[in-house]
Order: sequence, then structure tokens, then C-alpha cells
Amino acid sequence: MSAVAHIDEYKTGKFYQDEFRGDLSWNGYENNVLLRNEGNDANGVPHFLDVGQALGADDIGDARGMATADFDNDGDLDIIINNNPGDNGRDAGVPPVLLRNDVGQGKNWLAVKLEGRQANRDAVGAEVTIRIGDQQQVRLVGGGSGYAGQITQRLYFGLGNATRVDSLTVRWPGGEEENFQGQDAGRLLVITQGEGLQTRQLPALKPASKMAGAQRPAEAEGGR
Repeated sequence: MSAVAHIDEYKTGKFYQDEFRGDLSWNGYENNVLLRNEGNDANGVPHFLDVGQALGADDIGDARGMATADFDNDGDLDIIINNNPGDNGRDAGVPPVLLRNDVGQGKNWLAVKLEGRQANRDAVGAEVTIRIGDQQQVRLVGGGSGYAGQITQRLYFGLGNATRVDSLTVRWPGGEEENFQGQDAGRLLVITQGEGLQTRQLPALKPASKMAGAQRPAEAEGGR
């Protein structure tokens, strides 16, 4: 029944009452999609291809929140999805689904963690720009990323085949800028405002805790 065609009834809340729904469920059951960036066509229009089915990421859980983070600390971003328990009858609810990216390690990367001093400690609002030759990438440290999900505040840059970043610029909240030259790929850079840069390896995970709580690991397409 179209809510637009029956707007007066829609406003009364009729369509959301148990008496109206009966045994029907309006709680999702559409397959999730995972879009791979195919780049721009000759006219500069971006194109995307749904690879969800091919990679096992097209489940029918009622997905209501998504976040990206490097859960297994291997240098690429994984995806975790929160699901609405809805009317499935399971009192324990529905566990999140973790899509582990086992494709992204084929290319080089750089991770950056900012710590503010004059700015807020989490560096929310800071902007990081890297340059490789005549190309650049920009990442922003955000305080929120979407409904029922929060992406990592560790910034990740896909470098392709490049083994080194020519320059890295941090623009802190308030406008202060710091510049760093010549950083190697495959490292975590911890930058503290006004105190310089430390180069670290990503922390190793204990085998028992790796992927803990995941309902169904799957290979997610790398975004390099």
C-alpha cells in the first residue's frame, strides 16, 4: 500500500500498527550491497559495481549501521555492520557482521594517528594531506560518521605501488599547520601537536582476540 496514495491514513500511524501488519514484516530482508569504485568514464562520471554477492557481503540482515576500521591491524580497512534485531524472535538480538578485508594488503598504505595538545586531544576537525608526485589525498578526523556507527579516528591512505610519501601536512583545528617530509609506506605515524612525529608498526593482535565477536568473516574488496 502506497503511503503517498493514502497520506491521511499514514499520518495516523495505521501502517505501523500490529493490527495492520498482521504476520507481515517490513523489517528489511533486502540484500546488502558492496560497491567497488570503477573510476570515472570518458565524461568524468564515476561508476560503481556491486560486488557484494561475489564477496559474500550480501546478507539479508536488517543493516542499520556501518563503520570502517583496521580491526586486524594489517594495514587495510575492514567493515563492520550493525543489525537491527527486528521481529526475528531471538531475544539475544543479532550480532554484528565483520567483513574482513583480505585483499587490500596487495598495495602499500600509510596510517596516521593524531593527538592534539592546543586542539582537542582526539584532534577532531584536523585535516591531513599527503602528496606523492603530483597527486594528493586528504583525510579529515571526524567526530561522527553515520547512524549507529563510528569510523576509526586513525587515518588510512592507500598508496598503490608507491613506497614513500613525498610530504605530509597536518592542519590542526584553529589553523596551525605542521609539515613532514619523506615518510615510508607500511607504517603508523603518531603525530602529537607541536611535539613531532613517531614512527611505529601497527600493534600485533593476540590470536585468540583476532576477529572476536564476528558473526561471519568475509573477504571485502580492497579500496586501493
